[in-house]
Amino acid sequence: MAAWASARTRCGLLSAGLLLFAACSAPARAVWSRPGTVDWEALQRGLAEERDARPRDRWAAVVRVTMREPRTGHVVDGRGGIAVAPGRAVRMILVGGAGLTLMDLWVTPERWRVLVPPIDVVRRGTTSDDPADLPVGFLRWWFFTPLEGSLSAATRSDAGPLWLLRDGDAVIELGRSPCEGGRRLLTVTRRTHGRREMVRECRASAAQAGDWVEYKDEGSGLAVHLVVESVGTEPPPDAAFGDPEEARGGT
Repeated sequence: MAAWASARTRCGLLSAGLLLFAACSAPARAVWSRPGTVDWEALQRGLAEERDARPRDRWAAVVRVTMREPRTGHVVDGRGGIAVAPGRAVRMILVGGAGLTLMDLWVTPERWRVLVPPIDVVRRGTTSDDPADLPVGFLRWWFFTPLEGSLSAATRSDAGPLWLLRDGDAVIELGRSPCEGGRRLLTVTRRTHGRREMVRECRASAAQAGDWVEYKDEGSGLAVHLVVESVGTEPPPDAAFGDPEEARGGT
């Protein structure tokens, strides 16, 4: 995977984005329909369509990412590349000024590794110890299992359909409404063990430039805004998704 041009910190842009995110982060409360109601089957089909619309093949894109690290409030703003093998692995490399690597993230369903060269940090872990200050859990959830769970209730609002899902101990509210450029906006709130995470994604049927996704963990304050600048014409090779340390012979 390649890395691209330099970027700089834009705290003002992030602050404005987070205000918008807070105002629009969760679907409006509604009276939920349940199995047996007139609209239930149509809403079930709508959820199935959303799941079928998720990417199934490997893809790669040039992205711009703004991330607020919660412990210090530091804002990282960079550009780079992301490669996704749905259900298998995500690799994202961000670069800043002078082409220096700001962050290199590798996430799979079982393991993860984060490299932060500017502060000489390498962190590794498994699914049982996702860090609260890095977007490891977000990448795993949104790119591997974003809409999983059993449908418990559903309804419609003025903006569009709403679904209530249960996935183990997690309760997930999912809403769909129109987004700019004819795209669809998915708004997701996930609650588990007192933790509340929110995602807003505006994307076309097939990934394209201008798609974006926002994430916020209310507990830690971690916030991520990712914008797709261009999409690769060829799928990334299998080698892009292996353990980076094993590929380099280990450290």
